[in-house]
Amino acid sequence: MPRTYLATIAAIGLAVSAWGLCAVRAQAPQEKKEEGQSTSYWMKKKLEYSQHILEGLAEADYDKIVENAQAMRRLNRIEGFIRGQMPGYRGHLNVFETALDEIIRQGNKDNVDGAALAFTQLTVSCVNCHKYLRENK
Repeated sequence: MPRTYLATIAAIGLAVSAWGLCAVRAQAPQEKKEEGQSTSYWMKKKLEYSQHILEGLAEADYDKIVENAQAMRRLNRIEGFIRGQMPGYRGHLNVFETALDEIIRQGNKDNVDGAALAFTQLTVSCVNCHKYLRENK
């Protein structure tokens, strides 16, 4: 097939994917905090997954650790695609994903200490990213 034909198909596929992700984002429910700030769907899911990772660490349940870290990584990639255009935000996403990768790696090795350390790094990356977002509204 000619390159232009393949490039056109790829461009259409990317456009359809982007539209689908934007549609999902537009439908994501918002919940108000007491101070008028919104907690996004993304944040609620990340908190849910992180709680399950912490439970897995406390119980040395490596399947729970890995499963929830992988789910959080998938969610993070979708969110990164949608929000990744913010200057400086991409770096925070990379640190977050590196910590998730390490949690998964250590969980697969049945190393609770390594997974716990990576979870601590993940938590620090969350705090730093949210600090960045507050400062750059």
